[in-house]
Amino acid sequence: MTFIEATFDALHKSLPFKWNDHEKYDTVNPFGDPRQLQYHALWTFDTQNDVLRHTNRDGCSQIRLALLRERVVSLADMESLGGPIPLPLEPTFDSELLYWKPQVEVDDRTRAFTHHLLLDFHRQWRHILRNRYNSVTLRALARAIIRLSTLDFEVRHDTGGHGSRGVHVWITHLPAWEPFKADFVRVGNVYIVLCQAIQEGLSMAQQHVSSQDFSTTESPSTTDSGEAQAHYMILSVKHIMLCHATGPNSLKHTAPEPLFNGDYGVGPPSDLALDYLVWATASARPWIFTTLQSLPVEVQDIILKYVSAGTVLAAKVGCLLGLGSPFLWKDGPLMVTLEERYSIRPSGSSVESQVWFGEHKSGIVYLARGG
Repeated sequence: MTFIEATFDALHKSLPFKWNDHEKYDTVNPFGDPRQLQYHALWTFDTQNDVLRHTNRDGCSQIRLALLRERVVSLADMESLGGPIPLPLEPTFDSELLYWKPQVEVDDRTRAFTHHLLLDFHRQWRHILRNRYNSVTLRALARAIIRLSTLDFEVRHDTGGHGSRGVHVWITHLPAWEPFKADFVRVGNVYIVLCQAIQEGLSMAQQHVSSQDFSTTESPSTTDSGEAQAHYMILSVKHIMLCHATGPNSLKHTAPEPLFNGDYGVGPPSDLALDYLVWATASARPWIFTTLQSLPVEVQDIILKYVSAGTVLAAKVGCLLGLGSPFLWKDGPLMVTLEERYSIRPSGSSVESQVWFGEHKSGIVYLARGG
């Protein structure tokens, strides 16, 4: 056992803290959220930066770990870092820069379904999205966002009551699904560049387009409609930017658009940002031809009602097959709403639709309820 391991073993046994042992890869800050009331303070031992941070509902402060080894300290000795959550940072670019403005085309059916899913993901994981997070969490969040955008998820149904209580996602939860394996991944015809800052991601894309790894034969220059193809998606999760390779050593890019920062009052996701997600990944989204597409839309809607007991799965199938009207998030006269808490329901009640990534819950659960 190393000195640091021995030190933390002693701290773990002697300090009167509730240790978050199931936080395997990142820390979670519950403050800055209306649900914070049951928590008094968060102490974070950041050995990488050699600091101890103290966070509560009033703010965040830190002190060097080295100072703790020299003398007894108190909260008054700690340096204030401001509020309990970091202020959102906006990317800065040359104000005279001419941005790429692609003609983004997303059909109404896909937009109505995917935008709603993505906004509900934003709500369920807002406690993570409003804070800073490490590269593993970034990869997990990004993978979920891409899976929702490309309809790469499973909808499972619960048709009766269950014994679980509490909430689907709590303010100390971290994503449990598998993250992306790297910060640079190919999804369909687009490269997804994951980064903590948009400027950093743009530099990564510029290096890649200048390398032998980039091939315009593998990455088409135009979409099926003739619009310039997005070759790169720069995704910091808090912002998104699309890039098109104009040559072996050059890129043009869109202006950064605000995406998910966990705060509906400051820079909420723009419709254009959500369209960027869906449009740029269209080549990775399955699309199945069927002769049913030639039928009147009203007939397609009737057929989709027989696909599933739940309207969420039927709407997903409609997007994949190009069938039906845009989903209105209704089940007959009932509104299909996001459920934050487990509910015990009698058998025969409305179907509960759960979005899963493989064998892991996404935290997105829907139930049809009366207005």
